[in-house]
Amino acid sequence: MLIEKYNDLTNAEKENFKRIVSMMLAKTFIVNRIYDKNQKAFKSNADYRFIDRNMELFKEYLELAGFRLIKDSNYEVIYIENEYGYNKKRLDKNTTIFLYGLRLKFDEDRESINLNTDTIVSVSDIIKTLIDVGAYTKKPSDLEIRTALSNLINFNIIQKVDGILEKPETKIIILPSILFVITNEKITNLSQLINSLQDDENTQDENTNENEENESQSESEEIEV
Repeated sequence: MLIEKYNDLTNAEKENFKRIVSMMLAKTFIVNRIYDKNQKAFKSNADYRFIDRNMELFKEYLELAGFRLIKDSNYEVIYIENEYGYNKKRLDKNTTIFLYGLRLKFDEDRESINLNTDTIVSVSDIIKTLIDVGAYTKKPSDLEIRTALSNLINFNIIQKVDGILEKPETKIIILPSILFVITNEKITNLSQLINSLQDDENTQDENTNENEENESQSESEEIEV
């Protein structure tokens, strides 16, 4: 029984349970391997381990609210899905483009190194990849870089090692949760969509007399991942 399992927790564990549930509802993903900025080393995530130890309690509690709790042991990612699709996040175009570039870098590194090795890239690496695939024709603004990466940090898709997000030398850890945001099935569709958005921008440049109409269209082109 749910209540019995909850009552078996200590007061400190009950508080931890409430905090982690609230965090999962806000961030969706919890990964096991994280970077400790103080120790400057990777370590196991205490929140991940707590969920793992109390998996049935978390599952039963979240099911009452219409959420499925899913654990991928291979990549050590725990995440939630809402049965009614209410926890979907519609990312703006710029954030989606960065997400796509990060997934490309993640796949590139997985092909050349051990799967369990952490994928660490610089901001300049990400920008170069996006320009190489035609997602951008030039470096995006500092505000666009900072906003996109901040959005992805908030959902535990990436983690900043140090520095300022918009600086080229800043290091970013691409977390394995990215595999569950952009699945293999979504890669092709997302690539086609980004190419389409890029074509729209090129059309806007060629048709300056239609700026208002095109800008309105661009603002509405948010992408759900």
